[in-house]
Amino acid sequence: MSTNTEQKILDAALKVFSENGYTGARTRIIAEKSGFTEMTLFRKFETKENLFNKVLTVNKQRVMEDVNSLLVLDEEVTDPKAQFKALVLNLVDLVDKNFEYVNIIVYERDNVSNSITEIFILHLSKYLEEIFTQKKVDPTVLAYMILSFLYFITLNRKTGQACFDLDKAVEEFIDYHSRCLEV
Repeated sequence: MSTNTEQKILDAALKVFSENGYTGARTRIIAEKSGFTEMTLFRKFETKENLFNKVLTVNKQRVMEDVNSLLVLDEEVTDPKAQFKALVLNLVDLVDKNFEYVNIIVYERDNVSNSITEIFILHLSKYLEEIFTQKKVDPTVLAYMILSFLYFITLNRKTGQACFDLDKAVEEFIDYHSRCLEV
């Protein structure tokens, strides 16, 4: 089976697991959305659980590569507020781009290892420690707040149920939390 076939199945599975959860996802629907038969799906992955785990593994690796590329201090930007703003805006884009995966992590937390969240929080809090040198804020708490806020904003954007200006909310979040940088 070609890599292209596997990727099409993984892409379809990501969408179906995100929309319906592990229990509600049907392999028949995943196969249909991928353009292949259920037999092809089972030939490649053997079980729905194996497919689910592969979706998680592949996306975890890709997302963490993106996260790590964002968590590099720009030596040319010396203003911590500007670094914080760039970080949050980039993370908004990252969560938006990977919403299906993030949605699975949130809603399937009983079926998913907490390691991706823990790794993300650990990396983000270390980065925040570098920005927030005055220690006016606990970087781990702020990392959890950022992650929660990003998910909330993206969920509202994706469901079309936003009852407020999302861009303004992001700007206010950045402004409010960047005040922690002030001496």
